[in-house]
Parts: sequence; structure tokens; C-alpha cells
Amino acid sequence: MAKRQFFISLILCQVALILSNSIFDYSHDQGEPLSIQAGSLSSRKGIIPYGYTKLKICDSQKVIKAEDTLGEILTGEVLYTTDYIANTNEDEYCQVLCYNNFSEKTVNTIKKLIKRRYFTNWIIDRLPAGLIMYNKDTKQTSLKYFNGIPLGYIENGVTYIYNHYQFHILLNKVEDETFNVVGFHILPISINHGGDQAKCAKDEKDVLTNLEHEPQPLVEGNILFTYDVIYEYSDITLASRWDHYKTARTGIHWAGVIVSEVIIVAISIIIITILCRNLKRDIRTYNDRVSNLEEFDEYDWTQISGDVFRPPAVNVLLLCSILGTGVQLFLMIVATLFFGLFGFMNPEQRSNILNIGILFFCFMGLPGGYIAALFYRFWGGVNWLRVSLLTSFLFPGTLIFGYIIVNILLVIEKSNAAVSFYDILSLFVLWIFCTFPLILIGSFFGFKSKRMNVPCDINRIPSAIPEKPCYLHYKYTTFVTGFIGFATIFIEFNYVMSALWTHKIYFMATFIWISFLLFVIVVGEIAILFVFLNLTRGDYNWAWKSFIMGSSPVIYIVIYSVLYFFYLNVSHLSALIVYFGMMGLVSAIITFICGSLAVIFNFVFLKIIYSKIRKD
Repeated sequence: MAKRQFFISLILCQVALILSNSIFDYSHDQGEPLSIQAGSLSSRKGIIPYGYTKLKICDSQKVIKAEDTLGEILTGEVLYTTDYIANTNEDEYCQVLCYNNFSEKTVNTIKKLIKRRYFTNWIIDRLPAGLIMYNKDTKQTSLKYFNGIPLGYIENGVTYIYNHYQFHILLNKVEDETFNVVGFHILPISINHGGDQAKCAKDEKDVLTNLEHEPQPLVEGNILFTYDVIYEYSDITLASRWDHYKTARTGIHWAGVIVSEVIIVAISIIIITILCRNLKRDIRTYNDRVSNLEEFDEYDWTQISGDVFRPPAVNVLLLCSILGTGVQLFLMIVATLFFGLFGFMNPEQRSNILNIGILFFCFMGLPGGYIAALFYRFWGGVNWLRVSLLTSFLFPGTLIFGYIIVNILLVIEKSNAAVSFYDILSLFVLWIFCTFPLILIGSFFGFKSKRMNVPCDINRIPSAIPEKPCYLHYKYTTFVTGFIGFATIFIEFNYVMSALWTHKIYFMATFIWISFLLFVIVVGEIAILFVFLNLTRGDYNWAWKSFIMGSSPVIYIVIYSVLYFFYLNVSHLSALIVYFGMMGLVSAIITFICGSLAVIFNFVFLKIIYSKIRKD
């Protein structure tokens, strides 16, 4: 009973945190303290995220860790409430944060982070800070909306640290003395105060003089940290405060995706037209000959009806378990994208996607186990417990093994993305008390349900498979079919990779939904076409070949991942292992989903076409 209560409490806490973080309701009264939070230290070049406390600025023991969800922990998006003081609509100038004494070890750590281009993710009301950049030559400022403020810079071989921040906070007046935060910008400045007395400007008139001071080198010893808080009024509404964070290339994104999808739809129409025309012709010819008792002088798909529904020659148990896992992952992604499509998840906390995905993966174990047992029984399996156990352990076991290796490296690197024993225990509880029982229940009912009917009886003796042209061999066709499938999602995949590894904010849930569905459709069509061409040559071993054809786009996903790794210009081994570990997980998920759906699509396709021919 206690275990059940713990599990229910864990689920409800995660759902409550997701709901609370998905509501746009931020309002502050005049003078009300604002919480300036620091997120993870992130870098495109470094990949591995670190906590803000790694900088050890101003006695990091005073930094309070904000409330986080399981998704934030797994993605490393952990927030810390800092000691910066900002009261709503009250400007402050040249405020002293602390007089920090840097050790040699801390200096070397920060220098390494600056060299690897790490940024601090500053946040107010879940709104990430935009970077105000100052050009010394033109003495002009520009605004860059991307998630991160640099720690410092290197000039002529000397490393300088940004020890003065100008926090520019945009307010939208809701009522008298009530405001919403609709913008957050930071101008980082390096000022050599020369001691414990701040040299920064004390009022609004002289604030630009902060840019003219001698910069502060990052050296061992005492460094003074200061900040300004400047408020500005804006007409931006709370609902549109994220518009500035959308990339300026949004139009190109839309145009590219539309062109890509139009091409894919055209290819799909061509495939369906050719396939349907050939099927109608072959079915009509076969039925006429059967009616007239004519002999067949050729060998095609209509004459192997007694073998086409034969169980796969090898690894029936493994294939059925993969089918169940693939359906489980597919339904998880569909449900997660459905919530994103209707705005349930917002960019204020991207970890919600992972939270919801984990919960749906657990609950989708029921249909996953059902499908695995259904096919296992159809192909002659006798023990439903075997297929349910393998389905329960196949993907989670692979995931846990790979993640433990990655997590060990994250622990060695002291990354905030490293998962503690308690967090691993939480995942284990979700798996053992939710996913595992649901897969067992689904497998039991799938095995006890009525056996799937097929329109043809299976011959006792398998027919011989004749030779076929080399261009129909899956070893060669996978490269062609995989390219077509990958072309469907190439543009969206590029944007997802940018959001995942370069920390850009992804907004277009609608397009990723469309791309995913069309990708699944195209993968199914290609697999069906390949199987049909092989059937015309008398090859009835379609199950595993369908899986290979369906998962063939992973070949190009792996190639793209390798090329993208060189684009990131990662220089250390730990980041390399973490990157390819995560991309290996993504590739495995796509393999399970696409391969499984291709097998199921082909099974339905074969039932339809063989139900149209007359029995001898």
C-alpha cells in the first residue's frame, strides 16, 4: 500500500509541476522583489552543461536551487536563485553584489569555460535574457535574442571577465501599480574597479560611462562584482513576449518545409498510383485465370499466398518485442506532440516535453504489450510471458545501459546534468510500478484475444524462393529508401538539432507534427512498395525486410549526426561520448518506431491485397 501511494504521489507531483509551468500568469506589484535566476552554463562547443555554482562567484553557497522537475534534471536545465536584488519598477545603479576572492583553481576553471564559449542562462519569470552587444568602434548597441550571456572574452591572449551586469527589464503595465515582465536584456561589462570601491555610474545620466572603463582581467585575487537594474515600459503583451526570441529566418523555415512536404506528397501520389494500377491488373488477371482453370506460366505475388503469412524464419520473439516497443514509442511521441500542438507545453520550460514524454511512455506500455503478444501468437508463439518480459526490458534496458555510461562521464565532469541515485530511483519506480505491469496486462489480453485472421491458409512446406535482381536486395535499396525518408524530415531535423545542441528555442510545434506524420506515411509507403516488388519475384520473407526498409532513414540520421558533430567543433573526449550517446538513443528510437510501423503497415497491406484474389 505504501509503494502504491508513493507511486501515485510521484505521478501527481510531476503532473502538477507540468501544469503549473504551462500557465502564463506573471504579475508583480510596485516594489515587489523579482527573482533573478541563473540557469545552466551551456555551450555549443562544450555540449556538457554545468551548474551556475561551478563559477563560485560571490560564495555560491548562498545560491538557492529552485524547484525542478524530473525533466529539468535529466536535461540539465536546473535553475538557481541568485543574490541579485531587483524590485519591480525601481531602478538601481552601481549596486555591489560582492567582493570575491578567486583562487587559482577557480580562475583556471572559468578560463576554460570562457575558452569553450560557455554562456550563463539568466532568467526572470521563465523568460531568458537577450544579449545586448556593444561595438567599441561604432559605439552602438545591438540586441541578440538567444539563450545565454557570455562569461567573459579573450583579447590579445588575456582573459577578461564580465563583472558588471546591466539588467534591462521591460514592463507592461496591467493596472495601477501592477506590471508584467515582458522583456529581459543584459549588457555584460568588464570594469576594473581597482579595489573594493565601485567605479560604475551612480545614476541614469552617467550609465554609459561604464563602457569606457578599463576591463577587468581574470586573475587570482579579489574582484568586485556590481550590477544595475534599469526598467523600461513596453507595449508588448504577456502573450507575445516570446515573439522576439523567434529566429529571423522563420519565413525561410516555413517556405522550406512547405516545399519539402509538397515534394513528398507528390512522390506519395506517384507511388500509390503505380501500386494501385499494378495491383488491379494482377488481381484481375489472376481471378480470370482461376475462373477459366488456366495454368500459370509465370511466378508472381498472386501465387505465393500460401507462404506470405508464414512466420519469420528467424527471431520471431525479438521481432514481436520490437513491434511492441515501437508502438509504445510511437504513441508516446504522438501524444506528446498532440499536447505541444495545442499549446499545453510552452517554451518557458522546454523540459515539460521530456516530463510528458516519460509519463506517456509509461502509460503506452498497455498497447505496446498488446501488439507484441498479438503478433507473437499469430506467428506461432506459445508463451505470452516471454514476449512481455522481453518487451519490458528491451528498450528500457538498452536505455539504462547507455545512460549509465553517459551519466558516469557527467559525474566525472561534475555536470549538473548528472543524475543522482534518487532520480534514477524515481525512473525505476515509474518503470517497475507502471510500465512493466501495463506491458504484462497488455500482453496477457493480446495473447488471449482472438487470433488475427488472414485470407490465406499457410502451406505446410515452404516454397522455394527464386533468384531476384540485385536492385531488389535490401542491402542496396536501403540507401535509396532511407534517403527519401530522411528528406521528409531534413529541415525540421536540422531545427531540432539546433534546439538540442546549440540551445536555440524551438517554437514550431505545428510543423514538427506535420513532418513527423508525413515521415511515418512516407516510410510506410516505401516499405510497402519494396515488399510488393519482392513479392512479384516470389520472395515472401517480408517481415524483417520491412523492418530494415522502414528504419533505413536512420542511416542518414547517423551520417548527419557525425557531420553536425564536426560543425559543433567539440574538442574534448567527454563531450564526444555524451553527444554520440544521446544521438545513439535518438537513432534507436527512430529505428524502433519506423521499423515497427513498416512491419505493421505491410501486414495490413498484405491482408488487403490477398483478400481480393479468389481461392483455388
